[in-house]
Amino acid sequence: MHIKLLMIGKNKDSFAEAAIVEYANRVERFNGFEIKYLKEAKNNKNLTAAMDVEADNIFKELSPNDYVILLDEKGKVYTSVQFAAKIEQLRLKNFRQLVYIAGGAYGFSEKVYTRSNELFALSKMTFTHTHARLIFAEQIYRAFTILNKHPYHHI
Repeated sequence: MHIKLLMIGKNKDSFAEAAIVEYANRVERFNGFEIKYLKEAKNNKNLTAAMDVEADNIFKELSPNDYVILLDEKGKVYTSVQFAAKIEQLRLKNFRQLVYIAGGAYGFSEKVYTRSNELFALSKMTFTHTHARLIFAEQIYRAFTILNKHPYHHI
């Protein structure tokens, strides 16, 4: 199962971007993993229109059989071990591709919520978009180290 992380907008922090790339490279040792940045819509005083533009960009990246999980504050919160188990559960269901989506500043349009299979929250705390992306990239790596009994997680 290939994993894709779609992110709306570029990271503005070069330190965080370098760390995200490092974790993505580490994940590649265990599993196919791709990060793709999608263009952020400009808010032309119409939030709905801006979110719809971003939704259209998201839909261009999805296949009908993709399992889609939105990174969203209303989503389910997992421990690292539970998150690893969730990835393994989805892998056993033979999905061709698992797509995580980190939204932009405006959030997701209803169309994207409708297309998603579930919502995932990193924490009950609020993070900047850049830090949330970094934390998520690290957690994907951690999940694969847990699944492969690598000592990174210290279990």
